Amino acid sequence: MNQIVSISDKRREKKWDFERKMLRKIDIRKMETNIQDWIKPIMPFHLQAYPFLIDQCMDVVIDAFLLGTEFGKFGVRGESLNHSKGRCHEPLGQLSHDLATTLSTWGNKGVEESMVMATDMLVGSWWEKGFDESFKAHKMRLV
Repeated sequence: MNQIVSISDKRREKKWDFERKMLRKIDIRKMETNIQDWIKPIMPFHLQAYPFLIDQCMDVVIDAFLLGTEFGKFGVRGESLNHSKGRCHEPLGQLSHDLATTLSTWGNKGVEESMVMATDMLVGSWWEKGFDESFKAHKMRLV
């Protein structure tokens, strides 16, 4: 007798397999130095005093990377990077502002605006890296 499999389960498995393949492309050391490059000028001593803040930043950066990989397929179909980034403006902004709020609660008061700008740039750059990796994988038909 055949087993009945729902389409949503298959889609979820396919998405997880794709995300696992894309996560292999991330260099953790590069990500950590990139986070330090963007956040350390605003919070010079907080990242050393509270090392768990880097872990929270890494979680958000990985989410941004995976969000970018979801939109790489549109790049293969001819959509520009900026147009694809505009499609997911709301989730990207939410990731960035959540990270900025978290870091601002541990940091100095009065740096919220610069923190939002730094987290926007950090999240946006990793979204673009995810988009590029997915674009390459779809172009070479690896996925």
